[in-house]
Amino acid sequence: MLGLLPLTVIAVGLLAVLAVALPAARAPLSAATQTATAEVVRNGVAPDARGVEVAFPDADGVEQTGVIVLARPEDVPAGAEIGVQYDPTDSDSVYADGDAAHLTVRNLLFGIFWVGLVLIICAAMTLFRLISRPRLLRRPVTSASARRVRVRRGLSDRSWLVLDHGSAVSWVPVYWDEAVSSLKRDTSITVHGNPRRDRLVLPVIDGTPIWPSGGRRGSAPKGESTQLPPQHPVPPRSLLRQARGDAAGLLFAPLFGLLWAYTDESGVSGFLAATAMSAGVLFWLPSIFGSDPTGPRDE
Repeated sequence: MLGLLPLTVIAVGLLAVLAVALPAARAPLSAATQTATAEVVRNGVAPDARGVEVAFPDADGVEQTGVIVLARPEDVPAGAEIGVQYDPTDSDSVYADGDAAHLTVRNLLFGIFWVGLVLIICAAMTLFRLISRPRLLRRPVTSASARRVRVRRGLSDRSWLVLDHGSAVSWVPVYWDEAVSSLKRDTSITVHGNPRRDRLVLPVIDGTPIWPSGGRRGSAPKGESTQLPPQHPVPPRSLLRQARGDAAGLLFAPLFGLLWAYTDESGVSGFLAATAMSAGVLFWLPSIFGSDPTGPRDE
């Protein structure tokens, strides 16, 4: 839940901003109730050479002129015919499919859709884990010899329990708990589930369930493995230290923001929104997949 809270705050804030901006962006297009076929008079006019001056007959047959504002300067030849919509009370306000006004509305709707979809997916995954993991306690109990290993891959650290159950060895990623850090090498523990067959098993150390953060593996995961000595007593780990560890991936958020702004043509506002949402997701991922708050000082 630690990672879901910031993501939820960011997503709800973005949805509120986008929802407030949408009516204002739609208003001029909603007022443009008349349509006509316009002829391009000249290209590259204000603002910023993005304007296309057009002439068209209004509903009464009177010749009118207006400017279509594009998202970026484009070479539109004089004399070309374009389907336009315009406000009958203000014929200077002329719009066409693909212009800046339509692109703004599209980006706002696209943003609302994606922000909402990401929030729903992340919340559903978190809720599913909160509901499904306790069901592992109902599975049959067996025993296994266990040791704790911390695996670093890139910027992420995860706690793993290596279970030796006779004829085979299983690697189980787990959410860190003080009982994990105090575990002595090759300690016999109880396990809910079959460590030879079940994808998810639940180790129990001294009566403490150690919730799995992922599926059991039959071989060591990729990354740098460190066998840590048991700690007695286990130093307290604050939420701030946990948050600092989970925040390592936030360095990549601006890169995702740039990629979104480039592909979506949404400019600075799209970059800021995508960066904020990416930061929320990147902070949520370590919490859902089980980050290890211990560090080199604990080795």
